[in-house]
Amino acid sequence: MNKIRLLFISILGCIKLTHANQIDTIIDFDSDKYLGTWYEFARLPNSFERKCTLPITATYSVNPENQDQIIVTNQCNTKDNSPKIATGIAYLPKNSNLGKLKVTFLPKWLRWMPFAYADYWILYTDYDQVAVVATPNKKYLWILSRSNDLKSDILDKAILIVKNQGFNIDRMIFNYKTDQ
Repeated sequence: MNKIRLLFISILGCIKLTHANQIDTIIDFDSDKYLGTWYEFARLPNSFERKCTLPITATYSVNPENQDQIIVTNQCNTKDNSPKIATGIAYLPKNSNLGKLKVTFLPKWLRWMPFAYADYWILYTDYDQVAVVATPNKKYLWILSRSNDLKSDILDKAILIVKNQGFNIDRMIFNYKTDQ
């Protein structure tokens, strides 16, 4: 009986740990309001932006060939002043109102593969000023802004959301200073 009880307690502990590591997205996500250009205000370090200089932007637009898809264009300059542009496709899973996009930057001919799409979750957005975006494994995180002069109270709110979701903000790279 004690072995069964210990096993049950262990299983409950694993479930709680798994839940504690999960992140929450916004509900009632409105992709139309999210469209447009966002500036990368802050991020966790990642290899694909290592050579980027400011400004770093992400622009979202409806795909004219498929209205259910969003074209994602990430752009920055490199240190030698040449533009670096990555264009991909994003979509919301069917029957979902959560901010859980699936995104790929692979060439069209590889997009049919099951591993081609990554999770891109919107943890928070007010659509007008700020968005907090991450991957569920907490490897990637971005705080995006509609401009490069985000007010400090809005940034503080975004950072609080990031902290409450369990991200290590000590590693974050901040691209701009806040507008007091």
